[in-house]
Amino acid sequence: MKLILISAAVLTATGCTSMPPVTPPTGPCGVDDAMRRRFIGTDFKLTMRDEIQYGANARTARVLRPDDAATMDMQPDRLNILLDDNGKVNDLRCG
Repeated sequence: MKLILISAAVLTATGCTSMPPVTPPTGPCGVDDAMRRRFIGTDFKLTMRDEIQYGANARTARVLRPDDAATMDMQPDRLNILLDDNGKVNDLRCG
Protein backbone atom coordinates (compact mmCIF):
# COMPACT_ATOMS: atom_id res chain seq x y z
CA MET A 1 0.00 0.00 0.00
CA LYS A 2 2.84 2.40 0.88
CA LEU A 3 4.45 1.77 -2.52
CA ILE A 4 1.25 2.76 -4.31
CA LEU A 5 0.94 5.99 -2.31
CA ILE A 6 4.58 6.88 -2.90
CA SER A 7 4.22 6.18 -6.63
CA ALA A 8 1.11 8.35 -6.82
CA ALA A 9 2.88 11.18 -5.01
CA VAL A 10 5.88 10.98 -7.35
CA LEU A 11 3.67 10.96 -10.45
CA THR A 12 1.69 13.93 -9.14
CA ALA A 13 4.83 15.92 -8.37
CA THR A 14 6.46 15.22 -11.72
CA GLY A 15 3.26 16.02 -13.61
CA CYS A 16 3.09 19.48 -12.05
CA THR A 17 6.57 20.47 -13.14
CA SER A 18 5.74 20.44 -16.85
CA MET A 19 2.50 22.42 -16.66
CA PRO A 20 2.51 25.98 -18.03
CA PRO A 21 1.82 28.86 -15.64
CA VAL A 22 -1.81 29.25 -14.61
CA THR A 23 -1.97 32.91 -15.60
CA PRO A 24 -2.04 33.28 -19.40
CA PRO A 25 0.20 35.87 -21.03
CA THR A 26 -1.47 39.23 -21.47
CA GLY A 27 0.74 40.91 -24.07
CA PRO A 28 2.14 42.95 -25.53
CA CYS A 29 4.81 40.62 -26.81
CA GLY A 30 8.40 41.38 -25.85
CA VAL A 31 11.54 39.57 -27.00
CA ASP A 32 14.88 40.54 -25.53
CA ASP A 33 18.46 39.59 -26.34
CA ALA A 34 18.56 36.96 -23.58
CA MET A 35 15.62 35.11 -25.16
CA ARG A 36 17.23 35.29 -28.58
CA ARG A 37 20.53 33.93 -27.24
CA ARG A 38 18.71 31.11 -25.47
CA PHE A 39 16.59 29.88 -28.39
CA ILE A 40 18.11 30.97 -31.72
CA GLY A 41 20.04 28.11 -33.27
CA THR A 42 18.29 25.41 -31.24
CA ASP A 43 16.30 22.59 -32.83
CA PHE A 44 12.66 23.62 -32.48
CA LYS A 45 10.34 21.18 -30.79
CA LEU A 46 6.63 21.87 -30.44
CA THR A 47 6.95 21.48 -26.68
CA MET A 48 9.14 24.62 -26.66
CA ARG A 49 6.39 26.78 -28.11
CA ASP A 50 4.61 27.43 -24.80
CA GLU A 51 7.86 28.20 -22.99
CA ILE A 52 8.91 30.73 -25.63
CA GLN A 53 5.41 32.25 -25.79
CA TYR A 54 5.21 32.70 -22.00
CA GLY A 55 8.73 34.10 -21.90
CA ALA A 56 7.71 36.74 -24.45
CA ASN A 57 4.39 37.44 -22.64
CA ALA A 58 2.68 36.91 -26.00
CA ARG A 59 -1.04 36.18 -26.02
CA THR A 60 -0.61 34.11 -29.21
CA ALA A 61 2.29 32.48 -31.03
CA ARG A 62 2.78 31.05 -34.47
CA VAL A 63 5.58 29.00 -35.94
CA LEU A 64 6.67 29.97 -39.45
CA ARG A 65 8.91 27.89 -41.67
CA PRO A 66 10.57 29.21 -44.85
CA ASP A 67 7.98 29.77 -47.59
CA ASP A 68 5.02 29.50 -45.16
CA ALA A 69 2.22 31.89 -45.99
CA ALA A 70 1.51 34.36 -43.20
CA THR A 71 -0.71 37.37 -42.74
CA MET A 72 1.15 40.66 -42.56
CA ASP A 73 -1.17 42.35 -40.05
CA MET A 74 0.61 43.75 -37.02
CA GLN A 75 -0.56 42.25 -33.74
CA PRO A 76 1.46 43.51 -30.76
CA ASP A 77 0.46 40.55 -28.61
CA ARG A 78 1.59 37.87 -31.13
CA LEU A 79 4.96 36.12 -31.22
CA ASN A 80 6.39 34.78 -34.48
CA ILE A 81 8.81 31.89 -34.09
CA LEU A 82 10.76 31.77 -37.35
CA LEU A 83 12.49 28.52 -38.31
CA ASP A 84 15.15 27.81 -40.91
CA ASP A 85 15.14 24.98 -43.46
CA ASN A 86 16.60 22.58 -40.88
CA GLY A 87 13.93 23.24 -38.22
CA LYS A 88 16.16 25.41 -36.04
CA VAL A 89 14.91 28.64 -34.49
CA ASN A 90 16.15 31.41 -36.79
CA ASP A 91 14.51 34.41 -35.08
CA LEU A 92 11.84 35.49 -32.61
CA ARG A 93 9.75 38.52 -33.56
CA CYS A 94 6.70 40.20 -32.18
CA GLY A 95 3.95 41.36 -34.46
